[in-house]
Amino acid sequence: MTAIDEISRGRHRSPIGSVRDRGPWSLPPFEHRGHRPAVTDRATSRPRTVTWLPLVLALTWMLGTFGAFWLTRLARNVENPGQLCVFVLAATTLFAGGYVAQMSRRVPVVAAASHSTDRIRQVRRLVLASSVYFVVVSLTRLAEFGATGPQSVWASIEAPATGYVNKFDVYQQGPGSTNPWMSLLFPLGVLSVALVPLLVVHWRSLPGWLRLAGVVGTATHIAFYLFIGTMKGLGDVVIMLAAAMLIARASVRNRPRARSRRRRALVLVVGAFVLLAIYMVFSHATRATEFGTTGEVVRVNPAVERVVGKPMAVGVAAMIGYPTHGYLGLSYNLQLPFEWSRGLGSAPSAAIVAEQSFGADLSEHPPFPDRTEHEKGWPARMYWATIYPWLASDLTFPGAALFMGLVGWLFAGSWRAAVSSRRVVPTLIFAQLCILLVYVPANNQLGMAPESIVGMATLLALYALQSPAGGRRQPAPAPDHHPLSWR
Repeated sequence: MTAIDEISRGRHRSPIGSVRDRGPWSLPPFEHRGHRPAVTDRATSRPRTVTWLPLVLALTWMLGTFGAFWLTRLARNVENPGQLCVFVLAATTLFAGGYVAQMSRRVPVVAAASHSTDRIRQVRRLVLASSVYFVVVSLTRLAEFGATGPQSVWASIEAPATGYVNKFDVYQQGPGSTNPWMSLLFPLGVLSVALVPLLVVHWRSLPGWLRLAGVVGTATHIAFYLFIGTMKGLGDVVIMLAAAMLIARASVRNRPRARSRRRRALVLVVGAFVLLAIYMVFSHATRATEFGTTGEVVRVNPAVERVVGKPMAVGVAAMIGYPTHGYLGLSYNLQLPFEWSRGLGSAPSAAIVAEQSFGADLSEHPPFPDRTEHEKGWPARMYWATIYPWLASDLTFPGAALFMGLVGWLFAGSWRAAVSSRRVVPTLIFAQLCILLVYVPANNQLGMAPESIVGMATLLALYALQSPAGGRRQPAPAPDHHPLSWR
């Protein structure tokens, strides 16, 4: 056989090798002549941005809210500014250190499997199950809280303060009075954290009817929180939407079409946050009209009041004070000595379950915020005190700061795995940690609802089981096949 025949059949190997024969890390054709394609520069710069973007966003929020607190009048009430600054900066630094330590590990990238048949089948089943879960839970809660139909829900949307007051009548009856359905669905709490992230990240891989089911499940979930005039559920949906958009757009190659999709995603996320902010202002304005008080935390700006009126000015002041006033509560908590809460201080919902199911006496070992209410007069269930006193009730304040380092480590690991492979468990963990970090200036949000506790515990257990404890490592793919650099 001649050389020409070998070339025509693809068997002849040139000095630089054929495209088919080159390995994933080989140089492209003619690169030895200095003709490096321009796209290579973009491909090498974008992974660095993707790797550190979550850390930059988290630090901007955590340090930004702390800095904004010192610009408010509440900062004048801080009795220990040095202690407060040292602790917050130390906890934030440890969080960043955990993130950097995780990202500095030189581990090969796992090959992407986001389009495998098994993965898509698993995602579709989870989206369907989670949609059904949301519909059943939301309709059950709507009936339990007194909703009689769409008209009653719309009436509560128009007057959020009314629904906000009525919900406490149900809460006073205690968890034992809830519908039996809720007891049966309690072990399935992981479904409460799955719908929004998976629906967004895998939107293009879902059939139309399943997309509709996911939207209906999310809408009924939002309808319940609008009915009771509470923003917790709305905020969680917006945060998970943003986290999922971040994963979906970061795991797409840097092409003009992908950049266009990222711009649309940014517009969608910004729009969601704007709508949430508008609802927060409106909700607090109606509460001010209903109750006629503003409280110690909400300080109305006279200039704003002259422009928009007192009720709306109260809503604006409340929205600004939400992510900042907790640092004053933290300063009060830092002044108290440590008393161990026997493992029930970090998560209030777990403490209530322990009290109702196992007869635990919470009054003997109250968490930091409850003790601070007694000593300093800072209401534990009305005002916020950041996440740190709740964690410190079981871990001490130094332990809470170290715990933030662990959060940073897990935050980086889940982000890396979610972007590089779109695996289900890391994607959901990353979304839940985004909720935890956004609520750092407020409380331990993942410990405030039973379903979020069960959901996060389930995800962490699955994450530990899926993590390779040894064995053969897979080879890293080509740089242009993955947007996330491990180096």
